[in-house]
Amino acid sequence: MHVVRDVVVPVLSAYAVLAGAVFYAARHPDASTPASPPTGWSARLRLIAVTVGSGYVAFLAIVLVFHTWIVGQRGAMASALRGGTFVAGVCAVAFVLGSVVEAARS
Repeated sequence: MHVVRDVVVPVLSAYAVLAGAVFYAARHPDASTPASPPTGWSARLRLIAVTVGSGYVAFLAIVLVFHTWIVGQRGAMASALRGGTFVAGVCAVAFVLGSVVEAARS
């Protein structure tokens, strides 16, 4: 087992990304007014598509870097594509249903 390659590098990489995001946010506070929620179904669906799509791409990038490139697991990307597509579809449906419930309440 390669502890440094399999454990230390991914954990330190994730920590470095998180710390960088925190330091950036601390030095660049958002002084703008809060964003208003999307109005209309086209804006809601666009927001859901961007959210689910970018999360899916980030997930695939993590699998590509850590599982395929660093660890060298064969078949990791194929499994991630199948499982990730299913999870992204479930999330998209859940977000649309949540938007329907929110729209019905208001």
